[in-house]
Amino acid sequence: MLSLNPPPKIITFDCYGTLVQWHQAMRHAVRAILGGWRQADASNDRVAAVSDRLREIAGQRQQHRFFQDYKAILQCSLGQALSEAGYLATSAAFETLIATLSEIAPHREVPFALARLRERYRIAIISNTADDLIVGTVRAIGTPIDFVITAEQAHAYKPDHRLFLHAYSVMGVAKEETVHVGMGQFTDLKVCRELGVQSIWIDRVGEPLNPDWTPDAVLPDLSGLPELLLRR
Repeated sequence: MLSLNPPPKIITFDCYGTLVQWHQAMRHAVRAILGGWRQADASNDRVAAVSDRLREIAGQRQQHRFFQDYKAILQCSLGQALSEAGYLATSAAFETLIATLSEIAPHREVPFALARLRERYRIAIISNTADDLIVGTVRAIGTPIDFVITAEQAHAYKPDHRLFLHAYSVMGVAKEETVHVGMGQFTDLKVCRELGVQSIWIDRVGEPLNPDWTPDAVLPDLSGLPELLLRR
């Protein structure tokens, strides 16, 4: 059960998927890449399959023992996903991916929800990304973000505790003074459960919930978040 007594000082958010249209952006990039090859299959099913595989490989690479730059992870993951699908990755394909992911549109309800929350709280992003890659996406959200904490800064990817602990140090708050909002179960709910951080799961796609990582509240999107967090 979500407790707001005492009220949190900062609401932290996952970015990709939670605030912005991450899955759609990845599919748009893959469609553009496949569309550049005359003989490539750019059907919806093939685009979805390659995009999902790209995200899966990138997620796996983030869990390697030694930290690797996020753009390097994307480049290797794109090469592997395309190779498995029967295509050869090119520098142009990688440039298309980076260009698409450099400015991702927010979900429709997000700017208003964040603006409402900023009436009482500071807002932060904790994201598995690189500093320069997320700049355009944060700008596209439109609502000012007080802190943007990335894996590049902490040299650690979620669900590594070090990224969250680095964020609390930078923001000058204790974990008990925050509430985390995220769509990812493994990347966000898991670490919140392990650290004892209050969490709100944004279940945009209706996926089964791992009972080991039960959040304090569940919402289908951010529309109801201001009401949940602004109530006394």
